[in-house]
Amino acid sequence: MPLNTVFLPAGRDRVVVMDTPLPIPKVFIKLISLSMVRPTTLAKNVVLKKICMVYPGVAIDIDQVNRFKQVCGYDTNRSGVPAAYIQSLFISIMSRFISSSYFPISPMGLIQTGQSFELIQAVSPGLKLDLYCRILDMTRTEKGVVSRFLMEAAIAGDHAEKKAFAQSDEKKLVWHGIATYLTRSKAREPKGKNQPPRDIHLPAKEIIDVPANTGRRYAAVSRDFNPHHLYTWTALPMGFKQPIAHGIWSMARAGASLEKAAGYPALTGMDGNLKLPIFMPARITLGYTFSGTNARFELRDKAKGVPHLKGSFRFSPTTI
Repeated sequence: MPLNTVFLPAGRDRVVVMDTPLPIPKVFIKLISLSMVRPTTLAKNVVLKKICMVYPGVAIDIDQVNRFKQVCGYDTNRSGVPAAYIQSLFISIMSRFISSSYFPISPMGLIQTGQSFELIQAVSPGLKLDLYCRILDMTRTEKGVVSRFLMEAAIAGDHAEKKAFAQSDEKKLVWHGIATYLTRSKAREPKGKNQPPRDIHLPAKEIIDVPANTGRRYAAVSRDFNPHHLYTWTALPMGFKQPIAHGIWSMARAGASLEKAAGYPALTGMDGNLKLPIFMPARITLGYTFSGTNARFELRDKAKGVPHLKGSFRFSPTTI
């Protein structure tokens, strides 16, 4: 099977509704068990089914929001729900998805490499949301398998499952995003040597310390207890010398500072490409430039200057 083969979901629409998140110990046991029997690459005859996981009536809890703000550097004195927090709500539905029979490769070792999201409507604590998650596509690359998931959050309503494959306006969406993950494969093909693009640094505006327990603190508020974020002894079997920061924590931490620098505007969206992992503890820099209602930003290692995250930040001129 050649590299860069893209697999798209096909067949009839299927909907799976979950009512409660799986207990964390049960998630671990299931993920570890599946990693022993599932491959890390796509079979030549793999068939992706058109599945949408639905998690209806998820409440925005004010205490959980405030804990998220504290861990990610947001101003806890300001009201409102960070757009990055909504993405964190999807970890339970993602865990259910990748541990189901509908995900064809090992669920362990998924490394997030990208995230984009649009905030369609401001969200307030107490609101209930219907969450939808499905695979957009899976691609075999020289580094492994790239999986892209579409995530949608809508104002909760009756019979959420009937709207799983409906158009955005029918769902009353408040937020949608695309999360990209890489599963590193042992069956890699050699690639040609290409000249890397020039790495242009943005002006560094802030130094951020990342304590060793950041991964555990973020896991406690997001339920993302992937082992490579927690301790050195849990990161080593995943191929990392130290625990690495969550990708969404990195996005949220940059977003928190950018919101402050922009005067707390109404955020409309962010895109982020996750580069080299942040090994904790760490000291990183945030660099950015503004152009109208847009900004380019990056997180880099303070000492070495290597990039951890590069992205864009978009907002409306309205102050929240």
